Amino acid sequence: MRQVPHYLLIGRGRLARHLGHYFDLLALSYDQWHRQSPTPLAEVVTNASHVLLLISDHAIDAFIADHPILQTKQLIHCSGSHLSDTAVGIHPLMSFGASLYDLAMYQRIPFILEQDQQDFAILLPGLPNPHFVIPRAKKAYYHSLCVMANNFTTLLWQKFFYALEHELQIPAHYVTDYLQQTFNNLASDPRHALTGPLVRGDQSTIDQNLTALQSDPFHDVYEAFVRAYQLSNQELT
Repeated sequence: MRQVPHYLLIGRGRLARHLGHYFDLLALSYDQWHRQSPTPLAEVVTNASHVLLLISDHAIDAFIADHPILQTKQLIHCSGSHLSDTAVGIHPLMSFGASLYDLAMYQRIPFILEQDQQDFAILLPGLPNPHFVIPRAKKAYYHSLCVMANNFTTLLWQKFFYALEHELQIPAHYVTDYLQQTFNNLASDPRHALTGPLVRGDQSTIDQNLTALQSDPFHDVYEAFVRAYQLSNQELT
């Protein structure tokens, strides 16, 4: 008979908050602990079958070494890039914002496992999520793609909204349809979603854009994107 899991979530950041909420929605048994918790870790960990280390990447292995009692449990961390010899890495492929999600959203999140690990059902029993396996050697590459796709594009959109509102006096809420349609194009046909001067091969417009951005910190970003597109055009299309 399969063991009924009792999880321990260590940490209190956004991911810990989201996973705690997800576990509540699934009616999974869990405790949560962080450094400001009144109960000692040694007491809380006793009943846990699975421990999720939802802490900073650089702190994972040191935290385990400082708390040997954890090594008797199934240890899991959720870093997208860190490779640990003492905890299994399982990364949720999702951006976790300030607002909590509904059950259907959480259940759609794919989890990315490192090769040669135990089955997902053993590592995270009770979670019905899709899951995929990648080689350990490609984990840093995988995470670099996540950062570029999510974090870097967010920086670009933040720049866009700020500049329109504060430099060009165009209220930001008037251009959210532009953001939404960009997403729609990507979701429906990612291979052909790109528009604009790069696709057209319009070097004159690209040069004008770069001149306009000459004193802007994003000048080099634009230039780097042009160069990356030119080098990877055949691969991407």
